[in-house]
Amino acid sequence: MKIRKLFILMLTLFLMQGCHKKKNSLETVLPRKSYEVIKMANGALVESHVTSKEGMNDALQTSTTPNSYGLDLTLHVTVPAPAMTMKALCAATPELANALPTLKEMLPPAPQEGVKNSSLFYSRLFENKIKMLHYQLSHLGQLPSRESLFDCQTILPLTNTTTQSTAILVQAIMNVNADGSDGDRNLLLEKLSSTYQPQTNYRWPKTTSRPNPNINELREHLALVQKSLSDEKITPEQKSRLALESSSLQSTLIELERWSFLVGSADPFIVLPKFMLEKIKDGASIGDYAVVLYQGILYPAIVGDIGPASKIGEASLRICRAIDSQSSETHRPLSAPHVSYFIFPGSKDYPFQAPDYSHWSERCHELWKNLGGSDKVTWHEWEKCDQPWPEIQPQINPDIS
Repeated sequence: MKIRKLFILMLTLFLMQGCHKKKNSLETVLPRKSYEVIKMANGALVESHVTSKEGMNDALQTSTTPNSYGLDLTLHVTVPAPAMTMKALCAATPELANALPTLKEMLPPAPQEGVKNSSLFYSRLFENKIKMLHYQLSHLGQLPSRESLFDCQTILPLTNTTTQSTAILVQAIMNVNADGSDGDRNLLLEKLSSTYQPQTNYRWPKTTSRPNPNINELREHLALVQKSLSDEKITPEQKSRLALESSSLQSTLIELERWSFLVGSADPFIVLPKFMLEKIKDGASIGDYAVVLYQGILYPAIVGDIGPASKIGEASLRICRAIDSQSSETHRPLSAPHVSYFIFPGSKDYPFQAPDYSHWSERCHELWKNLGGSDKVTWHEWEKCDQPWPEIQPQINPDIS
């Protein structure tokens, strides 16, 4: 009975997975009957087999043998090779050759016959994905969708030998990031997901006394957690969890009182996994400039936040909506790796300060030109979307004549 429940649970988890896609009215619906191969909602294929053998013991003895009735779970994954040729790169982003005429000269030489293509960051990404799959499967966790698993076409370091300008080319999907907050700027926050975080890794000291818009909510949450901690009936496990939550909330409140952050709905930034931001050769840093290329348009941006180690291809809601106005928590602009992200290591301006879109654009234009980028490509120019703070009108006391 336990084995049957385990199998049903696994199938349920597969079926619940997906990318929150809207159902297509033309989608084929399979009739209700048994299938040896089933395609789940997350794109994974489940192939079922039942094997049996003749035993030497009776039912009473066999029923007490652990391996007499069991289920083995094996997840089969083919790790794709990174795209490293003009043909493969342009298959993902067709306008790449015209936008960056020097790209062909910056690609690594073709590997010898029988030798696999290699890319340090790309290899790290898929190593992390396999570790994540192993953990999720062994803990009966939800497996990623097929689009999320195969979210990256390539990660390549590029060097223009004439100008010595360097960049990292990432071809990936585009997920939505709506994190961040800023009390100094009058901006509309869009907390699109349950995983919303008020901070981003790119931050700068507050310049006004205006409070962060998340502070009151977090203080109320902290008060509830601390009240629960004082309850003598909670278990040691609950007490430990609540203590950690209390500590985290207090740390967050301290940060919100001291810093301002990027805002996903307002500021153009991209997100990179931590392993690409380590202090190693060709690594990037928070604050480095980046250029996003999609359908012949260049979008200036910066590296503004750190994402999960097993995913890549994430941009702020501001960039996502410039590409697809319907972008939201349940709708990402691109589910196939057709977006090219160019990150320029070592290009950050320090100290960090409030976004200056005009300056960001100038720096991105300069870096793109030094890499050998075409000056005939269309650039998207960002406009400020924060509003002036309303003036506080002095109150007049009618009793004073």
